[in-house]
Amino acid sequence: MSSQGTTQAQPSLAQQQSFYDQRWRQFQYADRVRLARCVEILERIHRLRIERPVIIDAGCGAGWLTGVLAVFGPAVGVDLSPEAIRLARERWPAATFFCADFIPWNYPDESADVIVSQEVLEHVAEPRAYLKRASDLLRHGGYLILTTPNAPVTKALSSSPAQPIENQFDRRRLERLLGGLFTVVELTTIIPGYGHRGIYRLVNSIRLRRLENRLRLAGSLDRLRCRLGFGLHLLCVARKP
Repeated sequence: MSSQGTTQAQPSLAQQQSFYDQRWRQFQYADRVRLARCVEILERIHRLRIERPVIIDAGCGAGWLTGVLAVFGPAVGVDLSPEAIRLARERWPAATFFCADFIPWNYPDESADVIVSQEVLEHVAEPRAYLKRASDLLRHGGYLILTTPNAPVTKALSSSPAQPIENQFDRRRLERLLGGLFTVVELTTIIPGYGHRGIYRLVNSIRLRRLENRLRLAGSLDRLRCRLGFGLHLLCVARKP
């Protein structure tokens, strides 16, 4: 992923593949945060009311989400890592998987109803080209459902895992990238409760959480936190004109 305003050399395709081969070779089960993202993504697909949608999972990793999506319609996963795709094909035979760099990928049927991009945009060298390819693969009126770390919260974390390419997006930057390619239907944040610096130390304090639980307000206030931008991830639903 290119860093704006810098000339830092990007890792080669082979270096990225090697990193993700190792990463996915160690993958066993999705954690709680991945589960929460999955629920949010499925909820957005449900709201689209498309019967048996054709779905592309861009940057599918070991394919666990693609396997879930294949329950609801034809699902295709694509990932840069040969090891990830090998594991995905073994574990999720109901879905179809391709090992490819998403941007130049030539998918034979360019008429997907939905493209899901879960925590991928921040790890690609050319985010705008990545979104352009997503637009090209969608039918007119199709939808992109995208999640990416919420930059203000990420900066308030004690630490964050480093991948070969790391980029940061806040709402404004993401909207600018989508401009001209998609119409934004929803742009919010999801998964509150993270961040321990600055204002996040107060918003996510244990004492406040305990008080909310006693007053049975935790759910309502978590929804408010997300609307106000305190969620760990950005979630965007965007429509191709």
